[in-house]
This record gives sequence, C-alpha cells and structure tokens, in this order.
Amino acid sequence: MKLIITGATGLLGTELIRQSLQNNKITQVIALARKPIQIDHVNSSKLKSVVIRDYGEYPDDVKAEFVGADACIWTVAITPFRQIQFDFAEIKRVCQACTAEGFNAIYEAGPARPFRFLYVSGSGTPRDPTRRPMVWGDYQVMRGETELMVLNFPSKHKDVEVCIAKPGAITNSNSWFRVVIGSMFSVLNLFTRAIPNVHLSEVAAALLNQAVQGFEQETLHNSDLVRIGQADLGSQI
Repeated sequence: MKLIITGATGLLGTELIRQSLQNNKITQVIALARKPIQIDHVNSSKLKSVVIRDYGEYPDDVKAEFVGADACIWTVAITPFRQIQFDFAEIKRVCQACTAEGFNAIYEAGPARPFRFLYVSGSGTPRDPTRRPMVWGDYQVMRGETELMVLNFPSKHKDVEVCIAKPGAITNSNSWFRVVIGSMFSVLNLFTRAIPNVHLSEVAAALLNQAVQGFEQETLHNSDLVRIGQADLGSQI
C-alpha cells in the first residue's frame, strides 16, 4: 500500500516513518514536511521525502506524489504547549484550514478507492462546543470542530473512510525530560491509567495498524491506541 504521512519531521511523524519502513505491507511512504526528512539505520528505499512550503498550498508537483495513495495519517497541528507562540487565527489555520486543504489536495490528486484518512487529535477534545473546557477552552473547542469537519468528509467525498485518533500524553525516551515523564507514567500505569498516556512506539504502531488493516471504529481513544499498539508490537516479536 501507498501511505502518506504528514508532519513527517515531528516526533510522531518520524516514528511513524521509521515503523512504516519496516512494515512489509507498506510498499511506498510519502513523507510530507516543510523540510527534507532522513531516517537513519533503516532501509529507506521506499521512502519519498516531499517538501512543502505551507500545508495550506499544494502545487501540482506535490499533488502528483499523492496519486494512488491508499491512506494518509495526518499529524499536522500546533500543540497546546506551543500555542503561546502564535495568535489564534494562525493556530486555527494550521489545525483546521490546512487539514481541509490537505485532504482536498489528496482527494483531487486521485487516491485509491476506498481512501483512508486518519486524523490525529487529542484526548479530552470536546465535540460539543457547549462543553468548553476551563483550560485552553478556545483551542479545545476549535480542535473539536476540526474533528467534526473530518468526520463529515465521507458525506461529501465518495469512497472515503475517516477515523479520529485521540491519544493522551505521548511518552518516549528521546530526552532527559521525557525520560522522567515516561518513568512517572510507567509507575502510575502499574496502578491506574487515570491520566491518559501512550508510549510513542505504541501510538505509531496503532495508527499504522489501522491505516493498513482498516478502521475498527470511527474514534480511537487513548485506551484503544494502547491496546492496538501493544498487540501489534507484540506480534512483531
């Protein structure tokens, strides 16, 4: 299958590419990012790094790389902890408008049918605007609106399947800070997973599993991602 991964230079995007290059069911990976990507210590013969200036603009040469794609995992967003660096209009443009423009560009290019679009959101994002969270309220409501927008794609586009992934805190061991946070969650998870969290390798494995095998449900919550990811990684041992 041919898979598009957007936000390919980000933490999750990089892990998705690393795992997809080792997945025999994936024959071609289109890594879309604003700078070239290179994955070390993995055979990257089926990787095509596609550089784009802005996720809201898709020139013809970029669209040509989308032709025949079976699925897309969309990870592009401004995260809550980075939102203080931007005004809200830009945050909404990147999180919402660019998602719509990206999907439309892929669909217009002529993907495979059916085409699977997996949108990565976040745990706790409300789809009911009246349930505005006390923390990051405007941001969370906007992300919920984006989820509803994505869920509506199939009603306007033939042979499209969509899924929303809602991971909690994504932990890994790439930095001292993340080692500390990851260790804290590991201890807590022995007793409870009251604070939703998932390891980077687990969430990437779960997303790839669903993109390749098909969506088991319309929304994948943190617990679903942990379950699917752990099972998929376990089957590879």
